[in-house]
Amino acid sequence: MALARALVVEPRVLLLDEPLSNLDAKVRQRLRVEVRRLQRRVGITTIYVTHDQEEALAIADRVVLLHAGRVVQVGAPEDVYRRPASVFAADFLGVGTRFEGRVEGASLHVAGHRLPYDGLARGAVVVVVRSSDVTLEPRGATGVGSALAGHVEERLFLGAFYRHYVRVGDALLMADSPEPVGEGPVTVRVAPDRIRVYEDMER
Repeated sequence: MALARALVVEPRVLLLDEPLSNLDAKVRQRLRVEVRRLQRRVGITTIYVTHDQEEALAIADRVVLLHAGRVVQVGAPEDVYRRPASVFAADFLGVGTRFEGRVEGASLHVAGHRLPYDGLARGAVVVVVRSSDVTLEPRGATGVGSALAGHVEERLFLGAFYRHYVRVGDALLMADSPEPVGEGPVTVRVAPDRIRVYEDMER
């Protein structure tokens, strides 16, 4: 009703502040599509405020990511998701694991492993690896991408996929896959361009 009243006066800009936050998850997913269709039909510039990352990516033509009251990144949803400009952006968008690491020359030292690295960061770094970018393989398997030795400690069934918690060095890495992987040693593989490395400004 509030949205209908706002549209009656034909505003130049429409502000929606967490409009779906109190709804059931399934209802919220259906209404995302309706909100986007409505906005396109009426053609009113809309500022949509939400803490739901999936909702922001699904609805927006342009995402403005805020942290502590400051704009940290602006761009199309796919650009902001695929090329996060900061540790906060990489950590906030998607489910990921943070590691402390160090870059020395052409090597990235992280979780007790040394990986090839050709990026710009140097010295102390923060490494973010998203759970959807990780592949779990039998220990010793050969393949493409950076490999880490890990040990599956726990597995959760989340409906469409399984989330594995894998001990890599001192860290617990999250890894998603459509099929379950049993507890025990594994090779954790990540494509080099999916390992996001940022200079650690706090160390």
